[in-house]
Amino acid sequence: MGRIPGFTAKIFPTLSIPLLNLTSNIGLVFFLFLVGLELDVRVLKRNMTNSAAVAVAGLVIPLALGAALGTGVYHEFISSEVNFGYFLLFVAVAVGITAFPVLCRILTELKILDTTVGVVALSAGVANDVVGWILLVLTVALINASSGLSALWVLFSCTGFTLFLMFPIKWGYVWLARRTGSLERGAPTTMLMTVTLFIVLVCALFTDIIGVQAIFGTFHKEYNRTIP
Repeated sequence: MGRIPGFTAKIFPTLSIPLLNLTSNIGLVFFLFLVGLELDVRVLKRNMTNSAAVAVAGLVIPLALGAALGTGVYHEFISSEVNFGYFLLFVAVAVGITAFPVLCRILTELKILDTTVGVVALSAGVANDVVGWILLVLTVALINASSGLSALWVLFSCTGFTLFLMFPIKWGYVWLARRTGSLERGAPTTMLMTVTLFIVLVCALFTDIIGVQAIFGTFHKEYNRTIP
């Protein structure tokens, strides 16, 4: 439809694109939060080995195929002025990275999100995307002639963020749930829901700032929950 003369300018004018992107990202953030809410962590723990094997295979093989594709494309179409190593790394990461939101949508539509297959696929997708985005940050840093320490900063920031959610935030959240009576009632109060949604948005903002997709902040927030 974008090829229809004047369609894009009339239906999606340039000034509306930032607002549409913001709206879609907020919807995606809360969708990933619901995915994490439905995920049974106990199933993941029982299948940790399988998840790791799938994650490694799902990352190494696409990266290798991407590198092979990049080699042919570089010699056939790319100028020799472009650094071969940087180009190869970029193509490999572009091919190997997982479309995590699409994966979540597929598992949700098939209603296998809470099964062993769904949990293993989802956890492997998380690992692949985190590694893929770190490699992408490294690629951009190398292309811009900046320090490769940017990728390490993203990695350490993700690790610290996860630990921060798993301990102080989790303890505080449990305390608040008990204080508001949500645990006894079996349902969250309005205050607890407000705090939860606020934390979701803050997590999304933080992961977006450090260079990882915002959706991982919301997914990690719910993934590290302790309240059944």
